[in-house]
Parts: sequence; structure tokens; C-alpha cells
Amino acid sequence: MPRRIPLRMLGADAENAVAADAAAAPRGRYARLRRCSLWLLFAAFYLLPWLRWDGRQALRFDLPARRLDLFGLTLWSHDVGWLLLTLFAAAAALMLTTTLAGRVWCGFACPQSVWSHAFAWLERRFAAWPAAARHVVWAALALWTGISFVGYFAPIADLVARLRPFAWSGGETFWVLFYALATWGNAGFLRSQVCRYLCPYARLQPLLCDRDTPLIGYDAMRGEPRGARACGQGSIAQRGRRLLDAGTAHDYALRASIARLAGQGGQRGDALASYAGTLPKFTDAQLGDCVDCSACVDACPARIDLRNGPHYACTACGACVDACDRSMDSHGFAHGLLRWAGANAIERQPRRRLRPRLLAGFALLLAALLAALFAAG
Repeated sequence: MPRRIPLRMLGADAENAVAADAAAAPRGRYARLRRCSLWLLFAAFYLLPWLRWDGRQALRFDLPARRLDLFGLTLWSHDVGWLLLTLFAAAAALMLTTTLAGRVWCGFACPQSVWSHAFAWLERRFAAWPAAARHVVWAALALWTGISFVGYFAPIADLVARLRPFAWSGGETFWVLFYALATWGNAGFLRSQVCRYLCPYARLQPLLCDRDTPLIGYDAMRGEPRGARACGQGSIAQRGRRLLDAGTAHDYALRASIARLAGQGGQRGDALASYAGTLPKFTDAQLGDCVDCSACVDACPARIDLRNGPHYACTACGACVDACDRSMDSHGFAHGLLRWAGANAIERQPRRRLRPRLLAGFALLLAALLAALFAAG
């Protein structure tokens, strides 16, 4: 005889609690790192124009006078060569950092990422407010961003003082509104689309990385074959299942991604389905540690599935790692199925000591620094 299943209707308070939980801030070690970097960079950007040095603004580009005040150091138009060499050295340092540590700039220091995370935090924080009210909050932050940016080129104390009564020049008004609208549009709406379609560094960074560059990667040898399973099955370590070899693991990952694409239907989906159909069916005891919950894809701002391999639009923000670690915790599995590591480390291969990209980066940085010092002296 079928058993009755009791049902309970959720009231308005319970629905609000569910909505609040869905809009909760991301949790995890990478989320904490992003918040720390956000507050530090925000403090530097918004407070630096107000810093005084020897009675003048510490950092200011005075375009009419063709002068740069830099913490007591004054550069004139004839010093542009030294300034360009310094910028070239900074670019070389970024390239070297990318080879050594991956896309830490994109995930934790790029203005597009920092302001996008800030706008996303405001969106979650004021989720219960009407949409128009949230846009007012966004607009206030964007407007202050525009004022602060123009404050690097005009005396910011005087700029703010002339807000009431309003006495800005046409140029000041245009550039404040321009950067405010750019911030509002890029951080509020485009977000990861800027990284995917507009940023040249996203296209360049694969050339700077090798198999020892730490990137966010998927341990297919441990995770494949993926799939949902009954609770209490245990991880592969608890079950004593050995790791797959790299070739077999990547083949399973490829076929699983094709099977997901095949579910989209259409002629292309039918063709993919015929290929994906060759993927064997596995018992719970044969499955890897990936439970195929898609938490990593849902947490990613760009909706990238890194189980399919590296992607140029991945900013290495670590949101997918935090989501995967929470999923592993809920199943009693060890962390690290998605982790920040090089391809050789993930595939249990020895790490190379002499890396051509690393040596070239060091040589380029050293040459740029020596040229800048020679030009300054």
C-alpha cells in the first residue's frame, strides 16, 4: 500500500528566507581573498587622491602643465621616455607574474573584476529592494568612482568643493559622467563579458602559461567518471579505487562534456548524442569523486565549466573552487578536486625547473629595469 507523504506549505517568511539564502554572499577562502583585495584596492583608489605630500596632492597628472606629481617626485614632459620604460617594466612584471602564479591579476586586482565583484555584492546586499533603488546605489558608487578618477587629473578637494553650488567646467563634467557611465555599464551589466570579448590580456595569457603555471584546473584522474550517486558511497580514497591514467580520465571528461552539449537538441545535438552514447555506464563503485552537481558552473561569474579544460575567459577568481569544496564537504570527500595548480601537478608529473617562458620573462624584466634606471640617471 503506498505511503502518504506529508506536505507543508511555505509561508511568506520561509520564502523570504529561501530567497535570502540564495542571495547569500559567496563563502570560502578565495571569497575571503577577493573581499580583502577589494577593500584594499578600493581604499587605495578612493583615498590616494586625497593624500597630501609637501603641500601638494601626492599623485596627480597635471595635463595643462604637462607635469606628474608622484609622492614628492615631479616628472615633466621631457621625462616621458623614463615613464614609458617604467610602464614597460610593469608590463614585463605582469607577464612574469602570469607565468609564475597564473591569472592572479585578473582574479584579484584587475579593476574590471574588482568593481564587478563590488557591484555584485551590492546586488546581493540590496536584493530585497526594488530594482530602481538598486540602480540608484550602483549609480552613487559609479558617480563617486568618476569623481575620484578625475581627481587624479584635477585637484580633488577643489573638485568636490565646487559640487555645491555646481561650478564644474564642461570638460570636468563630461569626464566624470563618462567614467561613471563606463563603471555602471561595465561592472553592473557587462561584467565577465568584458573579459571574454574585449580584454586583450585574456587572449594573450595562454601564450604566457606553460604546464607548470598554476591555474584553476580539474583533477580528472580523481573525478572521472563523474555522476550522481547514493549517499554514503565514499570517495575513491575511502573505497580504495585507484586513480585513472591521464589519457583515460581526459577521454571520460571529454565525452561527459559532449553528452551535456548533446542534451541541447537540434541537428548538432543529435550528432553529438551519437558520439556521447559510446560512454559506458558506471556503477556507483566505479564513479570518481565528481558528483556532477554543477555547483562549480553555477558559481562561476562567466558560467565556465573548467572540467572541460582551461578556458581563456576564466579569471581565476576561485569561486568554482569554493563551490566545489563545499560540495566535497557535504559528501565527506577531500578538497582539491578543483584547485589552483599546474597541469603537471594535477597529472602527477614532475615539475620542470628550466622553463623557457620564465627565463624570457626574467630577462625582459631585467632589461626594462636597467633601461629605466639608465634613463633616470
